[in-house]
Amino acid sequence: MNSVKSKTGISTVIIIMLGTFISSFDINVVNTALPIMQSYFHASMSSIEWIIVGYLMVLGATQLTFGRLSDMFGHKKIYVAGLILFTISSLFCALSTSIVMLIVFRITQAIGASMISSSGSPIIIDAVDPKNRGKSLGMIAISVAIAVCTGPALGGLMASRAGWSSIFFINVPIGIVVSILAIKVIKKDDKRRNEVQFDFAGSTLIIAAIFLILLPLNLLSKSYFNIGSIVSLLGGIFVLILFIAFEKKSKHPILNMELFKNKVFTGSTFAAMFFYMGEFILVFLAPYYLQEMRMLTPFMSGVMMLPMSIAMIIAAPLSGAISDNFDSRYIGCIGLAVMSLATLFVGGFNASTPIWMLTVVFFIYGFGGGLFQTPNTSAVMGSVTADRRGVASAALGTMRTFGMMSGEAISAALIAFSMNKSAPTFISKGLKSTLLWQAEFSFSTKVTCIVAAICVIAAIVLSFVRGKSAVSCENAVVKTN
Repeated sequence: MNSVKSKTGISTVIIIMLGTFISSFDINVVNTALPIMQSYFHASMSSIEWIIVGYLMVLGATQLTFGRLSDMFGHKKIYVAGLILFTISSLFCALSTSIVMLIVFRITQAIGASMISSSGSPIIIDAVDPKNRGKSLGMIAISVAIAVCTGPALGGLMASRAGWSSIFFINVPIGIVVSILAIKVIKKDDKRRNEVQFDFAGSTLIIAAIFLILLPLNLLSKSYFNIGSIVSLLGGIFVLILFIAFEKKSKHPILNMELFKNKVFTGSTFAAMFFYMGEFILVFLAPYYLQEMRMLTPFMSGVMMLPMSIAMIIAAPLSGAISDNFDSRYIGCIGLAVMSLATLFVGGFNASTPIWMLTVVFFIYGFGGGLFQTPNTSAVMGSVTADRRGVASAALGTMRTFGMMSGEAISAALIAFSMNKSAPTFISKGLKSTLLWQAEFSFSTKVTCIVAAICVIAAIVLSFVRGKSAVSCENAVVKTN
């Protein structure tokens, strides 16, 4: 019986990895093809950016909704439906005849990705032995890292050789195969929760709140922040407060506020937010340093960042296996400490920093990130009962998306602000032209990396003070201490 469960569990993990890969790959592969799409559709920059922005905002806003739906109606149902929707949307993205049509189907694609993301981890938890939980969740981190590694390079190659539509067409055969495998292999859903009512009001409020908050953050990253952005941000915070008040009184809340009385759940989810915030501050900064300061091509700058993803691939299963037997916060905090030190080293990079040093520091940074991600995910999923795993996974996904978008926004704002503020000082020293720009950018790199390191340190504090996490998710309960 255990061998049967073991084989089924391995097959299930592979299927979830594939689903996670195509949804993550689609974010990274599109970035490098944007200029080709802009030329093809004769679109403005403000229009073309919604191919990315619309995807990320919908992904972030809807995960809690689909996490709750997966807890109610079954994780497999939501996962398979998400795969099918993602595959069909990819086909229509490829067949788009206008920029509006492409953006619409990118949004439906994001809905499918949200369904995949919110239900994937709970399916793994249900399928594998508790002692292998961390190791299995580590495989998800590997699939994301591989998508990050291969996405930019393949996106540029495919779009230039076979046209921009090829980056969407490739999802169709993969999506069909994974959908069929998911239907056949993943075990049937438990029907015990179908009678629970869905919280439509709560779902509407949280979607509105996240949209209103994420939109101005995206505008901040592009220097469009104005009074309208401030109104949107404040409005989003107000709607979020309404959501929390409503959920506390709701009989069937989309997000049970009792979860936040659990220190492990709260500490781990917010630690994830600060982790991704710090990571994407650096991820936004690095290409500018490599391409503008070091004069590398986009392809070579991608190659230079490969060690970061490779290190995550190595560290994720290692830390997952360790977290299956020991308190996950220690290995996670060690990884975060390594990340924060590597971030400060990046802050010292300049135009003459040796290439070997860049490679080593990026590798160390990625290794530290890999040490944190899997144990933290394991802690979140192990801190809740089986009927709340979908919501827990979705909450973690929402924090991830919020951290990513806010990290990029903070990075863009810090670079622009610190370069402008430092310019008079360097001009007074007689610096001009290229030397002036390099001095300004080096200063902004230091400032930006310090802020990124502070975000990672905040994640360390939250990870450590949350308390000991449960080793076995089968025995997990929502603690109120």
